Amino acid sequence: MYDVAVIGAGPGGSTTARYLAKQGYQVCLIDKDRFPRDKPCGGGFSPRLVDEFPYLRKRQGDFLRGVCRVGVIHSSNQKTVLRGRADMAVALRTDFDNVLLESALEYGAEPKMGIRAKSLQIDANSVKVELTNGDHVTARAIVGADGSTSMVARETQLNAKWPSNHITACRVVEIPAKTRDIIERYSEELEYHFFANLGGLPGYGWIFPKLDTINIGLGIVGRYAKGLLRYFESFIKMLKRDGYIAKSAELNALKGALLPTGGTIAKSYSERCLLVGDSAGMVNPITGGGIAHAMVAGKIAAAILARNLENDALDDSDLGKYQTQWMAEFGKEIKSQLIVQKVFTGVFANTLFEIGARDSVLQDTVSAMMSEASAGRNDAYRLFGRFLYVCLREALTP
Repeated sequence: MYDVAVIGAGPGGSTTARYLAKQGYQVCLIDKDRFPRDKPCGGGFSPRLVDEFPYLRKRQGDFLRGVCRVGVIHSSNQKTVLRGRADMAVALRTDFDNVLLESALEYGAEPKMGIRAKSLQIDANSVKVELTNGDHVTARAIVGADGSTSMVARETQLNAKWPSNHITACRVVEIPAKTRDIIERYSEELEYHFFANLGGLPGYGWIFPKLDTINIGLGIVGRYAKGLLRYFESFIKMLKRDGYIAKSAELNALKGALLPTGGTIAKSYSERCLLVGDSAGMVNPITGGGIAHAMVAGKIAAAILARNLENDALDDSDLGKYQTQWMAEFGKEIKSQLIVQKVFTGVFANTLFEIGARDSVLQDTVSAMMSEASAGRNDAYRLFGRFLYVCLREALTP
């Protein structure tokens, strides 16, 4: 029997497995895909992530594909642009996730790749995970890091299904390009772009230039996402027309994804079980970014399990400290980001852009929030406080 079975080897799952295995626990890491594998995602995150997880520093040459320095945010009516300085690191998820997996395996986590976990049973002493190949895995505890459609969340009844207004459907493509061409289009500072509420629909489009690819995506809130492919094709036509990508750009590797952007679930733990990352909705509601939150949650989950495994204190009541700790780290920040999301997808969004265009501090603040370079749950209050200040300043200026 394993100490812990981790379902999903993305950033949250591999981080959890690494910290548990490093402490000597027997960990099984299960994923439906074989690595290296691609993951539909922008691949952007704060450069601070390498400081929070120092073991990544020696491997950053294996995954880092540039640091974008300037954020450009376009209003939905395409009349106003905010431009601010805020660093965002960019990577290919194929490389990044593989580095994280290798870091877990380095400490002895046992991989079961290319096998889907299809169901689980939890009893008083263990968790039994049934696999699609007919085998099963038994462990003292389980971690569900298996994404927005998490089997673990469903089987434990922690989250049966996301409401359609809490999920964002995305289409993503990584377009190969020559470095010289990327710099000509996005400058040496690798300007990254967000397009708010394209077509008047709640959501966003993005462009993340990297070393030799350009990542382009479009996400629309699930309730309004019917016809997403058609909207994505229109987005691409606009980008080609305006010179953001070459007219000959190939879009053969188009992929889809679902992101939980409506906030976290009410409870992320149950008997012998913790949920990490997208499975618990640990995603920035503004951008859909979840890499950093998943990794921080994975580190917390490992610490909680390591402490409780010693005494087999794995009941529902024993694991509540997990939620308390990740809420303190970033949960309240997600709540404030949800407020910003609702405001900037609302009827006054274009007006807010017009106000923001009059103040460089506001533009830097917005770019920092979009790039996840900012930190702290008070960002929303600072942002709206600055908007109020600018309005008063403009009104009182002769």
